[in-house]
Amino acid sequence: MIRDPTPIFQAVLVAAAAFAVTSARAAEAGPKFAAILDVCEARTLDEATIRGGQLGWPVAPEDRAWRTGFERHNGGTVRVAGWRRGPRDGDGLLSFWVASGPNAHTACTLATDRPGLLEELRGRFGAPDTLDGQDDVVSAFWRRGGREIAFTRVGASTSLNLSHRD
Repeated sequence: MIRDPTPIFQAVLVAAAAFAVTSARAAEAGPKFAAILDVCEARTLDEATIRGGQLGWPVAPEDRAWRTGFERHNGGTVRVAGWRRGPRDGDGLLSFWVASGPNAHTACTLATDRPGLLEELRGRFGAPDTLDGQDDVVSAFWRRGGREIAFTRVGASTSLNLSHRD
């Protein structure tokens, strides 16, 4: 007796469609926070640029007004690299800079509305030195050697600043 193969093909098509949707969602999520933090922990702009290029995000345009204001405030020059995950503000904006002058330092900032960053920071740096939260506002701070890591979440919007002074 020959069986109708249609139900088997339908099951295969349903499974393939489910896999495609799952793969598309994973690709849409973009790089894991671990890869983003690797950019932030770079010691040089060249190193950050290489790591940032591996994220697959487009390079963000230079913000001359920010640069001018920062240099005026900091009293020295700044070299910057940045990446924007997508056109929407919450998609993710990552910046890395090296500042010279009286307040020489390297720093990295991330703005995103993707969940999970606080958990990733705890996994990488351990328990925060300070953690405060109420309602939809959470802040955490770590000092690890010469590094300072500041996390803030207000509602769904999250910001991270990781800085290092040599």
